Amino acid sequence: MEHQHVSKGLGLIMPLIGCMTSQVRCQVSRICRQAGYPLTPEEADMLMIIRHFNGIPQSRLAAILGKDKAAVTRMVNALVKSGLVGREQDRQDRRIVRACITEQGERAFDRVWPELRKLSDQALQGLSEQDIAEICRILTVINGNLDKLNCTEA
Repeated sequence: MEHQHVSKGLGLIMPLIGCMTSQVRCQVSRICRQAGYPLTPEEADMLMIIRHFNGIPQSRLAAILGKDKAAVTRMVNALVKSGLVGREQDRQDRRIVRACITEQGERAFDRVWPELRKLSDQALQGLSEQDIAEICRILTVINGNLDKLNCTEA
């Protein structure tokens, strides 16, 4: 009986989360393109993450995005080439490469941020502050549970 409940939950929740994620990534990419920054959805995601966690190790980016290190390196290379992101060697451990947002990347973010706020407002339309807090709580629990599974590629 419990197994059926879990399957129903996964069968209902995960596709909704996946669909929502795809739609948000598509809209963020569209907003970036319209602002003059032709980024793929993955590059736009990465830029937002780097902006939020400035100086993030590329290995952590790979874990957050669920991508292998080679894919992350290619995406960071594209953002470096566009001038939106730079790389820095870690001061304590030179094997660690950190992705940092550049001044141009900050300007790009400042340019797209108002549109991203509008997107957020549209996506959350009809939800109360309490609804939003509950969604955040639930998604945090789900992400924490999934983080415990340690999904790293060999």
